[in-house]
Amino acid sequence: MDKHYCICIGRKFCSGGRNIAALVAQELGIKVYDRDLLRKAAQNAGFSEKFFEEADEEKTRKGLRSLFMSRFNSSNGFSSNYLSNESIFNMQSDAIRKIHETEDCVFIGRCADYVLRESDRLLNVFIAADMDDRVARVCRHAGDDMTPSKALSLIEDIDRKRSSYYNYFSGRTWGDTAVYDICLNSTTLGYDKCADIIVSLAKDKLGI
Repeated sequence: MDKHYCICIGRKFCSGGRNIAALVAQELGIKVYDRDLLRKAAQNAGFSEKFFEEADEEKTRKGLRSLFMSRFNSSNGFSSNYLSNESIFNMQSDAIRKIHETEDCVFIGRCADYVLRESDRLLNVFIAADMDDRVARVCRHAGDDMTPSKALSLIEDIDRKRSSYYNYFSGRTWGDTAVYDICLNSTTLGYDKCADIIVSLAKDKLGI
């Protein structure tokens, strides 16, 4: 059995996945990893973080099905070298595995559930929410210039990019209930209840 456990949380945009992950981590006394993985992957590989941002799950899907290249700056001595999106994903995956080997944690997105699929101490969660709730949340946080129609377009665009990223690298279907141990609607349950359910299930399944 793996020494450390991991909770992987996939989420629709503005469904509260990040907030719920934070509540779960606080309750269990562990860390949350999301964009921090980009920095860790970059540091482990000895490169600047900016090159790894091109592998972000919210970036455009263009190039995911071909080798899309990022040039290294000459100050690092790599002006003639390139990294494919696939190579960057593999380095990020290595960072995920190393974290899992050294500590209990929560991962948000990044195909972590797929990367750690061989682990026997893994809980996979997906967070969704009603569209009206998500639109209202975007409008609250984006300021006066954000209209409901713009918010809806933004949500659909980011969900599409997350789906493309996940489906391409994992070979699975993002948001498919069969992929996850549990799928929760934060509109119906609220953030605190979602977190309570995840913690309870994690304790039962992972032997915490």
